[in-house]
Amino acid sequence: MAEWFRVAGEGAGLTIVLYPTDEFGEQELPEAEIPAFVTGYLPVDGDSVHLMRKVEVNGDDPVWLFLRHSFPGEIEWNFDGLFLLDQEGVPVGRYRASELGRRGGE
Repeated sequence: MAEWFRVAGEGAGLTIVLYPTDEFGEQELPEAEIPAFVTGYLPVDGDSVHLMRKVEVNGDDPVWLFLRHSFPGEIEWNFDGLFLLDQEGVPVGRYRASELGRRGGE
């Protein structure tokens, strides 16, 4: 995702919002350690990259309910639930991290 952001998004008006979760094998770091880890890959600056609190992406968090309603289906694993929203906040696509390399120039 970091490479895709540098190639396709940085400076192009793209905003990334990251939501950590413990839903997938409880592999996520403790919440206090997440910012330092993420900033090693992406510039968490509150402008183009935002790091949110831990949530359950398949739970009742209102953001994720909205996204899953727009593109139905469970989030199956980390980086499986990547949603693209337009400038008005309307979801226009759902992707897996493995697709980012193929879509970097779009």
